[in-house]
Amino acid sequence: MKKIIMTAILLSLPFQAPASMDVQEGVALKGSIFAVKTSKKYSSVEGCTAAANAKSKVKGFTFNTTSQKCTLYKSIRGERKTTSSVSGKKS
Repeated sequence: MKKIIMTAILLSLPFQAPASMDVQEGVALKGSIFAVKTSKKYSSVEGCTAAANAKSKVKGFTFNTTSQKCTLYKSIRGERKTTSSVSGKKS
């Protein structure tokens, strides 16, 4: 009985599959900014990617490797080449 109740609870929880991220080095995104993250938690490509995946409104991110700044975008208008950035777009 306990297993049936636990299964019913788990099945009733909303399920959201993690978004797939197309990550590119040497690219910075341009678009409408959702948020800029500067804390240590987001001071890596992995932390920035996790922040972007955690927000459903975010369409992509740019992580500046020089300033260690993570910029999240709610819409993307374009890209530009730069040696100090790593960007990802949800696919």
